[in-house]
Amino acid sequence: MMKYPVFWCLIWISGFSEVLSVPYSISSFAQLVDHYGLVFNKTSQSDAFFNQRHIVIDTWCPLTLPNSAEKEGGEKNGKGGVELDPRNHTIFVYAGGKGNLEDNFDKSGFVLELAKHYGALAIFIEHRFYGESQPFNGSRLTPKHRQFLTVDQAAADYMRIIYYYKIVAQMSDAKVITFGSFYGGSLAAYLRFKYPNEISGSLASGATVRMADEFQARTQFWKRVTQSYQQIPGIGPKVVQKIRSAFDGLNELTYFGSLGYEVISNQFNLCDRLNKKNYKTFLFTVRNVFAKLAINNNPYAVGMYPANPVQFASSIMYYTDRDIQALVDLTFWFYQQSKLTCFDPSKYFRLCPDPSGCEMNENGNVWAFQTCWELQQVIGSSIGNSMFPNLEWTTKELFSFCKKEFEEFSGQERYQWFKINYWGSKISSASNIIWTNGQLDPWFGTGIITTNSTPYLNTLSAIPGASQGLDLRGPVNGDGMAKYRQMELELIGQILTGTFPSS
Repeated sequence: MMKYPVFWCLIWISGFSEVLSVPYSISSFAQLVDHYGLVFNKTSQSDAFFNQRHIVIDTWCPLTLPNSAEKEGGEKNGKGGVELDPRNHTIFVYAGGKGNLEDNFDKSGFVLELAKHYGALAIFIEHRFYGESQPFNGSRLTPKHRQFLTVDQAAADYMRIIYYYKIVAQMSDAKVITFGSFYGGSLAAYLRFKYPNEISGSLASGATVRMADEFQARTQFWKRVTQSYQQIPGIGPKVVQKIRSAFDGLNELTYFGSLGYEVISNQFNLCDRLNKKNYKTFLFTVRNVFAKLAINNNPYAVGMYPANPVQFASSIMYYTDRDIQALVDLTFWFYQQSKLTCFDPSKYFRLCPDPSGCEMNENGNVWAFQTCWELQQVIGSSIGNSMFPNLEWTTKELFSFCKKEFEEFSGQERYQWFKINYWGSKISSASNIIWTNGQLDPWFGTGIITTNSTPYLNTLSAIPGASQGLDLRGPVNGDGMAKYRQMELELIGQILTGTFPSS
């Protein structure tokens, strides 16, 4: 039997899923750094492999994991791998996108509900270079290392882990369903595109696949952010007008030169004085508040975000008399500032190709590179189709940013190859993919909204009242997703039984 360099490190964490309260362990898989090169050409073994973290939930499909005394590759009693109840032949895989493993696990409780219903093994995988799944021992992300940060390599990572459980764990005939949200949703679909012989189907929630080849889709983000505020009952239109007027007021103050910048600096209690050079970045920082609230517009509190945060924020601004002061109040609330301390935008926002900014940590560096190299996002706001000022982000500005941040850029980025390799919006030959998109998600316009399939599937692809990835979160009474989750459950059953209405 072919062996793979796999090892396990079981770490019990005081963490639980959103609904089922299933305790979990974190495992490490000895993953290849380069799936398309020759391992024996690497300068050292440490360069050839890295530890990729994943969570295995076998509550409904029991596994007996190999212990430290067993042979490398997981052999046990000569049977090759872990023991498995032969009646269970279903694997659900959550394709982690940007972010840490634990964060992705916490926001995908419905996958566990589905695993329980179908008696499936559930696996949640951390994306290479994010969290603690760091090639090259987590050393600096240099050009030498960044060449391995591609969607192709990430997809191969997931397939290799899936292959381990299908073959080494004696599940060669298992049907595999992949799941994911936002970028992870695209990865879930890409796995079905690229490995249809191994992946039976996918549930791609909020997958932004049309970004690859449709410029119009890339321009919808700020328009849809504006719509999320416009639609607040009773106060929405007035709030949108107040926001537009506030940004207009800030721009008018800049006409007075240093005096105007000083007024703005005082109003926002800035640590460093504004000037013509840093004013645009300041506007990006304030605009970012509205994007983050719209992306996280869940019907219940999650982390720092209250329930229905767009409505909450709208109320703050609606009941403030002066337009600019409304913007100040919202900015200070979101960034959790106090008037007793000065506000330093550079500590809370970093410019990157993603219109909502990148995290202020290494995950942010990784995402900035991905959006430069493959996942093109040419998205600027315009007063003509949104409530935001004219803040351009053209292809020229994108390339200028990327060349400044990543020295290997030379105008030969992978955008064109990426849309060929992963299809973009040309999915007519795809099958067994459930496309879901929340209508409150600012990225709604970049997903597959309609298909040439049944009306049943068309209805599911655009979910009213849903924010980004809400359908994959653990079920909560009153979240409005019960009907759609039931449809998803039934469609997955159809994929497993071969009766799915394929595109």
